[in-house]
Amino acid sequence: MMLTGKTMFSKILRMQFLGPMQLSRLVMYLPQFVRLFYRLWTDDRVPMLAKAVPWMGALLMLTPPALELDMIPIVGELDWLVIGYLTLKVFIWLCPPDVVREHVVQIGRGE
Repeated sequence: MMLTGKTMFSKILRMQFLGPMQLSRLVMYLPQFVRLFYRLWTDDRVPMLAKAVPWMGALLMLTPPALELDMIPIVGELDWLVIGYLTLKVFIWLCPPDVVREHVVQIGRGE
């Protein structure tokens, strides 16, 4: 089954497990996700509460309990990935859906 950018984005937002082929496509779409994050971050229509979420996630990663978990080999890296993923997911959830949709369409067109 061939995944388009929209279905890949939907799977990630719903936090479904991805197979190896789907994961490789995710890596291929990663620059578009970074572009979406940047566009939403700089858009004035996105509320300040939504823009505060990534900062709170970064602060959470720098708290002493999170830094202590970094001493454990696999768990240390996993907590950074989980916190980063959930932070960005909450950021996109808090953004107005029509603004997110508009930026996704523009990125899909190559604008």
